[in-house]
Amino acid sequence: MSILIKDATIITQNNSRDQLQADIFIDGNIISKIGKNLNDKSDETIDAGGKIAIPGLVNTHAHVAMTLFRSYADDLPLNQWLEQKIWPAEAKQTSKDVEISSKLAFCEMIRGGTTSFVEMCIHDTKPIFKAANEIGMRGIIAQAALDFGDHSKSKDVMNKIKPTADYAVGNINASIAAHAPNTCSEELLIKTKELADQKHLLYQIHVSETRQEVFDILKTKGKYPVEYLDSIGIADKNSIFIHCGWLTKHEISLLGNNSVTVSSCPVSNLKLATGGIAQLTELDKSGALVTLGTDSAASNNSLSMFESMKFAGLLQRHHYWKSDVITAQKIFDFATINGAKALGINGGSIEAGKLADIVLLEPGSNLRPRNDLLAHLVYSGGPQNVSDVIIDGKIVLRNRKMQTIDEEKLYSEVESMVSLKE
Repeated sequence: MSILIKDATIITQNNSRDQLQADIFIDGNIISKIGKNLNDKSDETIDAGGKIAIPGLVNTHAHVAMTLFRSYADDLPLNQWLEQKIWPAEAKQTSKDVEISSKLAFCEMIRGGTTSFVEMCIHDTKPIFKAANEIGMRGIIAQAALDFGDHSKSKDVMNKIKPTADYAVGNINASIAAHAPNTCSEELLIKTKELADQKHLLYQIHVSETRQEVFDILKTKGKYPVEYLDSIGIADKNSIFIHCGWLTKHEISLLGNNSVTVSSCPVSNLKLATGGIAQLTELDKSGALVTLGTDSAASNNSLSMFESMKFAGLLQRHHYWKSDVITAQKIFDFATINGAKALGINGGSIEAGKLADIVLLEPGSNLRPRNDLLAHLVYSGGPQNVSDVIIDGKIVLRNRKMQTIDEEKLYSEVESMVSLKE
């Protein structure tokens, strides 16, 4: 299939960060040409006059199977929210619940300009792979391992999560995940990382999300969480450390020296009142690969990467007491180029030879006047601006209508779900 996008304002995200007024020709799943007045014969033509073309946003941390829990247990302390509400509700979810929840999440992501995602789930992940492939998303999925520190359970836990490594389908790849350093025994942490390395898969783990986690690891291991994970071989370029809101300077240095990917989830952290603020400016300068995520709709309520970009920028300014501590361009890099690099995909920018993951935005009142498009995207933009989405050279959203799923039928199924019965 070929697509010709005519007369778009293109935020290229190329090395020069050029902004162009031009056409984009997509051949198969690759951007073939960018230029003015292209007349290549195409199967589909999109008139993008007045619209803004951006690379698809990359959400490097989500729990899509939890989307049915949106606003289910709000306004509770984190531990009460998680242990008394969310975990018991998750335990009651069926495979069908997980599939429907995931489809709802992917529709929201696409409508919010997100084309790629990284998922961590406590369930068997086959329904998520199925949902993502049907809707046309790109991403990686892992089933999280946890044994609550009881290493005698690690063998059974490993047997439970291993099947995910072979579920890859279409543009959806597998990953290996451990829940967190304070919910996994050292044996389980090492075994999961060994499996990831053996299978050449990305490794995911929540790290330094709460102050309690930091104290727990200090008490049991005599090290801060990143120091501990580094000492057992977990911190490397193939690992995604999620949250990282409570870091020491030394830990930031370790993350940078080891080229670890950090996925910051500012909105979720604020809503759950975890207290810490990921020091993205210092992490970026250290050499760590900084990316952004939403976390779940249960803890964030929204899966909007536009919102995550805005809050990431605001928190850096607030934390450092400096309004010029980070630029809109840098934040947009976190959500595009860096996210693509974290997933190991040839994307994150609109250039010839790159994957055709492209989002078209209608400016609307919130993106006018066009003083600074990058600032608009980060601080003013939102899902309301997204009109068309192309993933892997396929149109999945056209004129604000999903092309790969009957949304009304999905919404009806969502409303009839019984997952939240206690």
